[in-house]
Amino acid sequence: MPTPVSRRAALGGLAALGAAGVSGCTSDGGDRSPLRTGTPSRPPDDPDVALAATVLRDEQAMLDRVVATAHRHPRLAGAVAGARAAHRAHVELLTRAVPPDAVPVRPSPRPSPRPSPQPSPQGAPRVPDAAAVALAALARAEDRLAGVGRRSALAARSGPFARVLASMAAAASQQAVRIAAEGRR
Repeated sequence: MPTPVSRRAALGGLAALGAAGVSGCTSDGGDRSPLRTGTPSRPPDDPDVALAATVLRDEQAMLDRVVATAHRHPRLAGAVAGARAAHRAHVELLTRAVPPDAVPVRPSPRPSPRPSPQPSPQGAPRVPDAAAVALAALARAEDRLAGVGRRSALAARSGPFARVLASMAAAASQQAVRIAAEGRR
């Protein structure tokens, strides 16, 4: 007789399946096929759901910052394309993992079939006027996100979900290095 699956195991299973989509981000800005599953039904009081909602807000804020930088400095669009693709994939994955009632939603600036979390209370990200300064600020923000991601991975209750969060932290760290290198060119 099969044993019932706990909420934590369901979130962990979703996270494990999503790891392929998250780790499928490539350095050239492309990403492989994202996870295509529905949101499993879990109560929002599951600690990993609350953690996923927080990480989702952080990833959306980083995506908003990357997009704002590319809009403010169009010649940097290629330099931040990898970060844009990585964070978009992370947002899409986490949006599927977080129940709609766990995070307030708003329409994304770019039409998307899925909702995006609310922007940060600070409003639209500020982008420095100088392109080199903007890249340096973006690299620092990626580095901070990597640190938050590492701490989130340690806080996760589910092992598979912790691995996904660690993968996201590694992606942010990689983007910080790549963007900083672009700024030194």
